[in-house]
Amino acid sequence: MKKINKELLSNLTVLYVEDEDMIREEVTYFLNRNIPNFHTAKNGEEGYELFHKINPDLIITDIQMPKMNGIDMLKKINKKSVPVIVTTAYSDLDYFLKAIELQVNKFVIKPIDLMQLIYDIQDCFLTNHLRDQLFEKDNLLEIVDENVLLSITDKHGVIIDASSAFSQFVGYDKTELIGNKHSLLRHEDTPDEFYENMWNQIHSGKVFSSEIKNRKKDGEVYWANLTITPAFNNGEIVNFTAIRQDITDNKKLQLLSIEDDLTKLYNRRHFNEILEKEIRRIKRENINLSLLSLDIDHFKKYNDTYGHPKGDEILKQVAKALKESTSRATDYVFRVGGEEFCIIFSGLDIEDSMTYAKQIVKNIENLKIEHVCNSASEYVTISAGLIVQNSKYIEDEEELYKASDKALYKAKVNGRNQVYLSNKSK
Repeated sequence: MKKINKELLSNLTVLYVEDEDMIREEVTYFLNRNIPNFHTAKNGEEGYELFHKINPDLIITDIQMPKMNGIDMLKKINKKSVPVIVTTAYSDLDYFLKAIELQVNKFVIKPIDLMQLIYDIQDCFLTNHLRDQLFEKDNLLEIVDENVLLSITDKHGVIIDASSAFSQFVGYDKTELIGNKHSLLRHEDTPDEFYENMWNQIHSGKVFSSEIKNRKKDGEVYWANLTITPAFNNGEIVNFTAIRQDITDNKKLQLLSIEDDLTKLYNRRHFNEILEKEIRRIKRENINLSLLSLDIDHFKKYNDTYGHPKGDEILKQVAKALKESTSRATDYVFRVGGEEFCIIFSGLDIEDSMTYAKQIVKNIENLKIEHVCNSASEYVTISAGLIVQNSKYIEDEEELYKASDKALYKAKVNGRNQVYLSNKSK
């Protein structure tokens, strides 16, 4: 169980900005007992002025406030060395995205858990500002053990030590971690290429930094900012130290903006972003990009026959099958509206792209979900339009999408439950 580090908190200067009097008074009353240098402001303007007077070690701020909101205050302060905790409500989605861009350290969802807020303050400060001058060496090591998500492996990746904080966070005893590898925590979505790149970098003596998605012992998914640093002895690597910062809350907030709520696939908004990004990437690498537009055959008739709740279940089952059919790191699956989906993939020529797309269509029919009103089969099926273009021919994302959508229409006219290749493929 985490402990309150009174010595750490007593040396902190904290700026808290909140416009709601009741919340501000409650938080101030609770935190003042452990943080004597706890200063409050009622809005962003007051917070900005107070920041320059007290030079705080950490900022806690609400997002939506009168006169100046929390985002504008942070932009105006522009002091990235100070860790920031944002307190807000789930309804503040647009502000969330702006806060994420500012790389805030932690999101705290209202109503505020005051004890957890204490721990968050400790974690944020220690992650960003381990100040040796405040602590004796032994005390510092104890603070790191209790608060920093740290593990050490030998040069083969076998865990030889782990902090109590990391052990508690992932749900494994130290005895379960030591002697094992971090593959114990691996999430199935993380591709082999991620780990190949990581090992290549740290074996060359470089520091590796990246976001990583893992699972705890109980199966819960978490995201972390991971930094792995090689340690040397006489010029040779002897072990690796990995430090993580939990960013799960941030990732969940990001998913709210890019994920389709029903199917958990990426949504139309993210489709536009990824397609643009992939076009830039394949132009750099001079390879082919493939775009597959597809929808469920006679989906309206399915809803009319079996009911909308059943229709929602079909959407989820089809989405799951599409996800399972596209397992490469550069494959992306989206629900772009209603019963329409899109898949972006790359690196395949026209013939291989068609084979890949036909297998996806076949996989849906192989689910053998009854659909008595489907003219193409007794089961639920999909129709698909495919365009494959080399990077040198691609003009923009809009033209690509129009071509795949037109090919999808042709697939329907030709009898459905099939893939039609766009004549603009080259």
